[in-house]
Amino acid sequence: MSAESITAVKKALLCWDGSESAVRAVEQAGGILGRSSTAIVLFAYVPTESSRGVLSGPSGPDAPVMGPSDAEDVLERGVTVARGVGFEARPLLVVAERRTAEIVTATAEEQEVDVIVMGQRERSALGALVLGSVARDVLRSHHRPVLLMGPSGPGSFPERR
Repeated sequence: MSAESITAVKKALLCWDGSESAVRAVEQAGGILGRSSTAIVLFAYVPTESSRGVLSGPSGPDAPVMGPSDAEDVLERGVTVARGVGFEARPLLVVAERRTAEIVTATAEEQEVDVIVMGQRERSALGALVLGSVARDVLRSHHRPVLLMGPSGPGSFPERR
């Protein structure tokens, strides 16, 4: 995105999972996109009573399993973080019936957002291979701009020796 197109962002989809990476992504997006943007804070979860465990297979929902009130609490924290950095934020709680990347891309289309904001969790090479990456899947399957915050915090990049 060019500097002109960044300042033209009116609506962002903030992908929220409650992690520190998500917090950093929302905070950075607030600084980059400015205070005039509307944000939809998206949190997808699998209700405890709907969980099929490992039997759901690789095509089943990959969102966290929790009760509805816990999911609402997690989402409310995301809305609070987004409002704290200047977004006009509104929550969107989704019961996951498919993969999270599919939910993100479909929501971006339905809501006609200008940019998708995501944090990326730190994983080992084996963990990334086995578990995959929602961010990677969104980047591969979507045509809207994606603002992706890496898993490391500021100043944590290894120094060269």
